[in-house]
Amino acid sequence: MTLDRITPCAADYDMWSYICSECSGAFSMVGARTADRASVDERRVVLRHAVTTPATIAAGRRAFACTVHNLSASGASLSLTSRPRLPRNFTVVTAGSTLPCRAVWRRGKQLGIAFN
Repeated sequence: MTLDRITPCAADYDMWSYICSECSGAFSMVGARTADRASVDERRVVLRHAVTTPATIAAGRRAFACTVHNLSASGASLSLTSRPRLPRNFTVVTAGSTLPCRAVWRRGKQLGIAFN
């Protein structure tokens, strides 16, 4: 099971939605909001995990080194070593995974991506 999203559903309660990686079946459960969850920015629909993983942005024939941070099922933030011009859609390669994505925000050498 993979956590798909956490959605506020009632006062002090959240709905946790999961997807089975083998059969793509969905499962949801409702639970009391924890102290950790109350501090998360409510604009985030999917729980993010703090990681520091080296990766490469593949954009056509060009490649750029980066580090993946704040990984979730829907996207991540990246730290780049430079400020390259990127196409609308590109690929992030990390730990044997090839992830098609697009940029959704940029602040200097920080880049927020959404997976396609």
